[in-house]
Amino acid sequence: MEDGAFAIIQLVIRVVGIIVCVNKAKELNRGQGGWGLFGFLMPIIAMIWIHFMKPVTDWERK
Repeated sequence: MEDGAFAIIQLVIRVVGIIVCVNKAKELNRGQGGWGLFGFLMPIIAMIWIHFMKPVTDWERK
């Protein structure tokens, strides 16, 4: 029973990581797919990392 509860909590954290990272990546003009994957694989690290990033502007791309 405890293993099942742990697995459910872990899955919920991973889904929340995806949602947070994708929304923040969209706000920062960054790749949403890569950040969604990173948010699923390592949710805590990805959420901390993306919140310290600066937005990408058009002049930086050229």
